[in-house]
Amino acid sequence: MNQVSSKKIVLNGLMIALVFVVTRFSTISTPVGYFNLGDVAIMIAAVLLGGKSGFAAGSIGSALADLSAGYGIFAPVTFVIKGLEGYIVGRIAHSEGENRRSEVYRIAAVIAGSIIMIAGYFIGEAYILSLFDNTFGLAAAIKDLTTTNIPQGSISAVVGYLIIAALEKANIRKYVLS
Repeated sequence: MNQVSSKKIVLNGLMIALVFVVTRFSTISTPVGYFNLGDVAIMIAAVLLGGKSGFAAGSIGSALADLSAGYGIFAPVTFVIKGLEGYIVGRIAHSEGENRRSEVYRIAAVIAGSIIMIAGYFIGEAYILSLFDNTFGLAAAIKDLTTTNIPQGSISAVVGYLIIAALEKANIRKYVLS
């Protein structure tokens, strides 16, 4: 049986809180919508702690941010999308093999995470949220794709990678995860 250490539980809680705070308080409004940098925190959590922790941080932290910001209709969709983003980023970054957690894997991980977020919200807005609110649908999903989701995913991938690379260079695992 694989036991979870108290340290891992605390780190997961901290990452959930980090995702919530970054998502909730980095919201940038634009004339056509808004975006945030919460994906950066999800990517950091996933690369440092792995796929399961990435899922927990992404799903819970992001959904709570939606609920607290008055975007409750997005919370269930966000839970799934951001959870999958965190899980996939963590799984890619922690792939087995000789190049474990190498630069290539980290780059692939943040790109994959961004693609999951972009595609997930496109599908969510076009087909799922449109069942509950007629302001959503294919036209709204296309607009958000080009005005907020692609920029958010692109910026998050670059910023996330740069922070992750800096943390790796500082050997954060030695000080926090050992």
